[in-house]
Amino acid sequence: GQEPGPRSATATVRITVEDDNDNAPQFSEKRYVAQVPEDVAPNSAVLRVTATDRDKGTIDADSGDNGRLVYTLVETSTGFPFSINNSTGWIVVASELDREAVDFYSFGVEAQDQGNPPMASSASVSVTILDVNDNSPEFTQREYGARLNEDAAVGTSVLTVSAVDRDANSIITYQISSGNTRNRFSITSQSGGGLISLALPLDYKLERQYLLTIAASDGTRQDTAQVVINVTDANTHRPVFQSSHYTVNVNEDRPVGTTVVVISATDEDTGENARITYLMEDSIPQFRIAPETGAVTTQMELDYEDQVSYTLAITARDNGIPQKSDTTYLEILVSDVNDNAPQFLRDSYQGSVYEDVPAFTSVLQVSATDRDSGLNGRVFYTFQGGDDGDGDFIIESTSGIVRTLRRLDRENVPLYTLQAFAVDKG
Repeated sequence: GQEPGPRSATATVRITVEDDNDNAPQFSEKRYVAQVPEDVAPNSAVLRVTATDRDKGTIDADSGDNGRLVYTLVETSTGFPFSINNSTGWIVVASELDREAVDFYSFGVEAQDQGNPPMASSASVSVTILDVNDNSPEFTQREYGARLNEDAAVGTSVLTVSAVDRDANSIITYQISSGNTRNRFSITSQSGGGLISLALPLDYKLERQYLLTIAASDGTRQDTAQVVINVTDANTHRPVFQSSHYTVNVNEDRPVGTTVVVISATDEDTGENARITYLMEDSIPQFRIAPETGAVTTQMELDYEDQVSYTLAITARDNGIPQKSDTTYLEILVSDVNDNAPQFLRDSYQGSVYEDVPAFTSVLQVSATDRDSGLNGRVFYTFQGGDDGDGDFIIESTSGIVRTLRRLDRENVPLYTLQAFAVDKG
C-alpha cells in the first residue's frame, strides 16, 4: 500500500513587549488661563489641567506606573490660596480670596509619571481674581464743618465731602439723606467727591445751623458722614476807629514791653462779624500791637537821639464774611530824657596871659555839647567842684570864657592847672 504523508502540529506563541518609561507626560495646554470671583467659596473648582503619557505599562502589577500621572503645584508659597487634586488635575480654591489684596496669580503645575526613572513636564497657570462688591465706601472724615454767610448767593460752593471705595471701578454717588431743612442745600457728584452747594437763599433768623447727614453709595453699599454748617449773620457794618489819627508821647527810657496806647475800634454787628483783630500794616520793629486788644507796646529800647517820632498805620478787621476793616494812623512822639552827659569838644585847653593884665581879662574859651534836647541839652560851665586857681579865675557860665579875676603874679604862680565842668540843665 501507500506510505503515509507528512503530518504537522500547531502551537500558539505569545510575545509580550515590555514598556520602557521613554515618554514624558504631555499637557493639553502649555498655559492655562482662568478667572474666578473673589467671593468664591473654599474648595470651589477653578479649572482642570490634563496631561497624557504614551507609556502604557504591562499586565505586571509594577510596570503600569509608567503611565500613571501625579499632578502637583509648583512656584507657590505658604498660604497660597489654591491646591490641586494630585490624581484628577482639578485646581480648587484652598482659602478665601481678596482681590483688593492680590488680583492676579501666576504659578506652575507639574505632571509626573511613576516610572523608573520618573519623567515629568510642566505648564503655567494664570488666574485672574474678579472684583466683587465686597467693600463699602468710606468717608475720609466722619464730620465736616463749614461757615456760610446768610447773604451768600445761590450756587455758592460750601464744601466737598469725599469717600473712597477699595473695589475696582466703583462709582460713588452722594446724597443728603437728612437734615436739609427747607431744602437749602444740594449735593452733586464731582471728580469723585460730593460738592455741597447752596440751593436756596438762607435766613439767619430762621436757621443758624444745619446738621446734614451725607450718604455715599456704590449702588449696593453705603457710608454716612455728618456735615455741620453754621450760618452767620450778614456782615453789615465795618469796624470804626474812634479817631482817624492818634498822637501819643512816650519817654525814651521806658522799658521794653511798655504799653504806649490801646487803640480801639467798634463794630455794630454781632458775633463773629463784630470780633475785631488789630494789625500793623507795616512792620516797625520797635512796636507791636496785640491782635485781640489793640494794645501797642514797645519791642525795643527807644532812643530820642536816634528817632524822635514814628507813624504806625493800624488796621482793625472783623471776622465776618467777607471781612470789613478800618485803618487809623498812630503818631508816637518820643520824649527826650536826660540820658546824655555834655561832652567837651577837646580833652584839654591851653592858654597864656601876661601877669600885669587887668582883672576880667579873657584867657581862653571852652566848649561842650549835649545830644539831649531842651533843658536836657542846654550846657552851662562852672569851676564849682573843680579848680579855679585859688580864686584867680572865673568862667562865664553860658559862654565858657575863662577870665582872670584879679591881677596875677608870675613870680608867685607861673602855671595854673584849672578844672572846669560842663553841666546840663536836665
